[in-house]
Amino acid sequence: MGRIIVLYGPSASGKSEIQRQLTNPGFPRIITATTRPARPHETGGVHYLFLSKESFLDKMARGELIEWTEYNGEGYGTLRSSIEDAIAGPADANIILDLAGVLALKERYPKHILAIFIGADLASLARRLAERGGTAAETANRLRKAREEELTEAYMQPADAALWNSDGTDFAETLKRVREIIASPRREA
Repeated sequence: MGRIIVLYGPSASGKSEIQRQLTNPGFPRIITATTRPARPHETGGVHYLFLSKESFLDKMARGELIEWTEYNGEGYGTLRSSIEDAIAGPADANIILDLAGVLALKERYPKHILAIFIGADLASLARRLAERGGTAAETANRLRKAREEELTEAYMQPADAALWNSDGTDFAETLKRVREIIASPRREA
């Protein structure tokens, strides 16, 4: 039986790059669903499962989404079947979620979830968000959310492990530590 390795933390902490480096055929990424339109470089079933708002709401009503949230007017969620297929499979799988998603998965599948918080200091987050582009309002909102919510003890508390990936931290070392955490013996819930 596989575990679900969940990466969570503030925007620009390095979660997506860690996931990109770790994902391979023996450690797949769980594809989440969204109602937002695909961007030019995105492919359905590879980057996201792109759903209409009607289909997303229908899946919510039928209990097919294990967790969901709304961001910028669009729905984002994880299909229960994706999680259960990964748990029933022979290998671990990975996913990036927010705290609500971590809590939902830990509540429903406590023996199969390993949550790793990936953090970075505000200066690092600000620099990385500025490099990404986006509006000043978006950047300010993400930094406010990091400061007020995502970098608090309460937000980090559900993590089975926490790592800091601030500027000046060797990314190769961060990646090595994530791999060590994943390889550590399974804990019993």
